[in-house]
Amino acid sequence: MIKLFAFDIDGTLLDNKSLLTSASNEAIKKLQEAGIKVVLASGRVFPSIQFHQNLLGINGPIVATNGSLISLDGKEVYKSYHIDDDLLKALYEFCLKHELEFHFYDEENYYTNRLNLDRIKHLFINNDYGMNYQVGLIIKKDPVSYLIKNGKKDVKFQISGIDEKEISKEEILGLLKQEFEDKLYMTASGDSIIEIGNKDATKWFSIEEICEILGIYNSEVAAIGDAYNDIPMVMGAGLGFAMGNAKKELKDVADVVVADNESNGILEAVNYVLEANKNV
Repeated sequence: MIKLFAFDIDGTLLDNKSLLTSASNEAIKKLQEAGIKVVLASGRVFPSIQFHQNLLGINGPIVATNGSLISLDGKEVYKSYHIDDDLLKALYEFCLKHELEFHFYDEENYYTNRLNLDRIKHLFINNDYGMNYQVGLIIKKDPVSYLIKNGKKDVKFQISGIDEKEISKEEILGLLKQEFEDKLYMTASGDSIIEIGNKDATKWFSIEEICEILGIYNSEVAAIGDAYNDIPMVMGAGLGFAMGNAKKELKDVADVVVADNESNGILEAVNYVLEANKNV
């Protein structure tokens, strides 16, 4: 029997305009009525996921920044898995050496060394929702030294704009793995970015930790997503779903593939779980 359902946000709960669909709202309401715990698990920062929890009218556990932050109540950070300062410095030097665009986060702020408006659109006020739910913006010549000097810790490092470079994503990943493969977790929620975190910080790692606290077995978990960073949780869950718009690599490891995020994929997955629970 499924007792907990973990949801990715972008490309899963949200449509292609990054808005919640009526199908998503209906699906979450059905899970609440059935007493199934809902966990939002995203590469997004903690305040952004809190905002979407409020839109959905739910509370409870959150997995943020690809697993590096865990909240049990949706209000406070319970645990974080950060990138060590020496590794952060090495990533920074790597990006400077290869002329790669980057930014990174602590629990409250977005850091970069140069302003690219296309990269920070998601930090602006969303007029459809009427508020700014994101983090502070810090632009410094050496943002890494600034973060360390102020006693903060990096929870997610991101290389962006890869599709605009002569060097390919595969080449960049190859170079990163040569230097960091056993030290950091590398994934992506899109084709033109690489997201980097603590070596233990996957969505599934943090979902497992939440389940242990709640007394829920892995076999009692369902998970759904659309991107590379969703692969660990879709593989680890007792019942794993891929959206119709998901990457092929995710579809290949999912138990069930449902409709896309512009259709009723979320509702299809939830109805599947509710029907399966009736037969237990």
